[in-house]
Amino acid sequence: MRSIALSLIAAVFLGSAGAQPQPPAGNWLDSSSVTAWNRPGTPIPYAPQRQNPDPRCRALARSPQSAEDGQLHTHGWDLVGPPSAAKEIQVIAATADYDGMCRPRQYQSFVFAHGGFVGTLSPHLMDSRTDGALSQVTIERDRKLRARYLRYAATDPLCCASRTTTVTFAIEADPPLIRALSATTVANSSTQAR
Repeated sequence: MRSIALSLIAAVFLGSAGAQPQPPAGNWLDSSSVTAWNRPGTPIPYAPQRQNPDPRCRALARSPQSAEDGQLHTHGWDLVGPPSAAKEIQVIAATADYDGMCRPRQYQSFVFAHGGFVGTLSPHLMDSRTDGALSQVTIERDRKLRARYLRYAATDPLCCASRTTTVTFAIEADPPLIRALSATTVANSSTQAR
């Protein structure tokens, strides 16, 4: 029995020893000039495999209400929250998984212009209550939107990110593509007094 336990511990240690450390998901927000990640003609990605198959969480997802919703649903995503929409622009949040409290894990916001997919609002999938989690999207004009991301420091409680980064995006027409223009980070007033 002891040798089986030691073998399992060794397997876990050796299996993780070769793994490359992943950068925190919010690192891409640390520069005022954001690196481009969307490419023209990129198809909608498929949702990764679920870790939490709890049917109670999946029951909270909304049903597809548009052709764009249907495309995401076909690619394995659960639709969460109402879409942000103005004129011919839709931003749809969708998740691949949930945490133990049914909060979205491995989620993304997908942008559609004139019915076509033009990119995502993060280069990485996001988890609720972690650095870089998208919290709000505002469509400002026909081709411009702003997105707010929660920025957690290592000492922040999970309820309260100490900073917020706002990224301005533009939707280009030819070829159709969404591109990040700039990022600005500010301290949240509720945490400044800590």
